[in-house]
Amino acid sequence: MAKIICATSGLTGILNASYHLLARLEKAGHEVIYASPRPIEEKVIEQGIHFVQLPEIINEEEADIPDFKGTLRKFMRLKYKIENAAIRRRNALERIDPKAFEKLIIDEQADLLIVDIELHEYIFKAFGRKLPMLLLSQWFSVWNRKGLPYLLHDSIPGKGWQGQSWRIRFSWQWIKLSRWIKFAKKDFLSAGTNRRTVLLALAKQEGFPTEYIKENYWPGPFTYDQLPVLSMTNLEMEFPHDLRPNLHYIGAMVCESRKEVKLKKEERTKLEAAFNYKQKNNAALIYCSVSTLHKGDHRFIKKIIKAVGFQKKWVLIIGLGGLIEDSFFEELPNNVFAFSKVPQLEVLQNADCSINHGGIHTINECIHFKVPMLVYSGKRSDQNGCAARVEYHQLGMMGDKDLDDPKAMTEKINEILTNPLYQNKVEQMHHHSVRYKQDAILESIVNDILKKTS
Repeated sequence: MAKIICATSGLTGILNASYHLLARLEKAGHEVIYASPRPIEEKVIEQGIHFVQLPEIINEEEADIPDFKGTLRKFMRLKYKIENAAIRRRNALERIDPKAFEKLIIDEQADLLIVDIELHEYIFKAFGRKLPMLLLSQWFSVWNRKGLPYLLHDSIPGKGWQGQSWRIRFSWQWIKLSRWIKFAKKDFLSAGTNRRTVLLALAKQEGFPTEYIKENYWPGPFTYDQLPVLSMTNLEMEFPHDLRPNLHYIGAMVCESRKEVKLKKEERTKLEAAFNYKQKNNAALIYCSVSTLHKGDHRFIKKIIKAVGFQKKWVLIIGLGGLIEDSFFEELPNNVFAFSKVPQLEVLQNADCSINHGGIHTINECIHFKVPMLVYSGKRSDQNGCAARVEYHQLGMMGDKDLDDPKAMTEKINEILTNPLYQNKVEQMHHHSVRYKQDAILESIVNDILKKTS
């Protein structure tokens, strides 16, 4: 079978999801290698996956500039950039050229590359080596398509004025203009050594077709047209829209066997106490994970505790990701259990409702364990768009962490727990996820591209 190299940023979400992706490819008989510029070797090896550490990706736009002093400092810096633009662009291109990644794919004689859609340097270098490649995305569609709202917005098609088709199209044009202004400003102030401009120079160097590069709205400086993309999401969770060709939805990737956080003895005892409270009182277990909210968002946490605390038929487990000091939780209702970190998969297996920030991987894990959701978007990255999709498909409800008071939170939690609609919908979505695996959608796509290039 084939030798496949998978390269990702190594950030927690895509890392956890890619464990399942690689396990399936290994089970299908392929040899897989995981590579990343992030120091995650211990975590990957712990999963039994061969890992290669790549150098950190460094983009120093302000490199090689003298430390000018005085009131004209900014002017002198810009003057220096302009006067030395050519050599600074050459130096910047040399810095981002991923030679170690190129050496890896040559030494290993890879048959196929699966590359994180954000690792532009690797994408261009792989293309330059004429190797078959699939881009890997952890998001829903980020492309400007008819009927599809911008992923960073919480617009729902057909709902309210923001969901009107004309408003969706207008928002795309406005974002396009604002991004163009942003990139133009960066290009001018850096005298052509900003990340986007240097990456385009690398693309030219590697013979990457300019028609494949499209203006981007999020994430990063641009995205790609025509190249095949694997989206680790369910198509059934998307909004109805004009689908981007060559975008393959391969279903949620949830690795149940991943190594989770190991609790200290006292924390394990506390977690067992929460599970015992649920069983003894026949209580609904509500799991609140807020690790990617803004650090120290005490106000939101206090509202959640007030909404659930003293509801004898509910028990709350909060996972904070170490964002809030322990002293904040010295006095809690006896049905509220707060942890710096929790083993999320274990808790979700026992949960009746999830309160989360709208991260796609947490949402996928909720669907995997058939847990309806109350989503309070952290209002960062794709969280708004994910929250909107949960509401649209009735997998739960969408709230506003800044506007909802404890009473509103209590009412929404109660609605999710008592209305069978949400449980039924999340179970239906779970069955869709299972079907992607049963039908071997991922494996079929990989085999097809290998056949085409053999």
